Amino acid sequence: MPLLALITQRSLDADYEHVAARRRASGEKVDRRPVPRRTAAVVLLVFGLLVTVAAVQTSRNASANNANRASLINQVNLRREAVADLQQQVAREESRSTTLRSQLTTLGAQQQAAQSRIDRLLVRTGFGAVRGQGIQATVDSAPNSAGADLVRDSDLTLLTDALWAAGAEAISVNGQRLTVLSAFRNVGNGILVNSQPITPPYVFSVIGDPNTLPANLLSSSVGGQWYALKNSLGFRFDVKDGGTMSLPAAPRPPLRSAQIATPKDGATRMQMGDGGS
Repeated sequence: MPLLALITQRSLDADYEHVAARRRASGEKVDRRPVPRRTAAVVLLVFGLLVTVAAVQTSRNASANNANRASLINQVNLRREAVADLQQQVAREESRSTTLRSQLTTLGAQQQAAQSRIDRLLVRTGFGAVRGQGIQATVDSAPNSAGADLVRDSDLTLLTDALWAAGAEAISVNGQRLTVLSAFRNVGNGILVNSQPITPPYVFSVIGDPNTLPANLLSSSVGGQWYALKNSLGFRFDVKDGGTMSLPAAPRPPLRSAQIATPKDGATRMQMGDGGS
């Protein structure tokens, strides 16, 4: 039986029987007149309307709940997709970070190798300060000498070449560090080196092996020329162990232009343009 018919029929019959039984128990005369059909129809109509309204409201609420549930499911799916995209982005960034760290390590090793090479070149060219064992060689003109018999720039140049040939690693004269660009020049009776005047006696501070430098200086061909010149002009020349010495770095010359050249052998050198000194 349909639910609506079951409720209307059985509910009303039970109510009528209950009221009739109560009246009989109290001695009240039971009105046997039948209920007008119009009244019963109105009651049924009102009750049906209430049931219909309740059903419609329940249906609307169900639709709203379903819509809310679908919206929540959609939001969850969107959030999951966003999280998946972020995870992929994190993975890409981690891979990029690993690559950059590897490149940084490689560049760091290259920088250290380049810096070591620069340090060695600075020492060899005279533009880097050095410290080490060596000898001191002192040169001066003969007593009461004058004119051409004085120590000249060419004489100091010959002695410098002889010291390099003997195994010198770094040389300074009266505190002036000799570089690949240094040259002795006569200015009257004085001598300039690195554009700075030096006065006798000329003290050569030479870093190298103190056990072999004096012997190599004496036995080399350039050293033999120096000793022959010294003996002919009577120069005073004294060589002694200098102990541990520190030689300053020569000031670097200002460069107006420079260009890197790569020779055929693959080595790289710096060519100075106009204005280098």
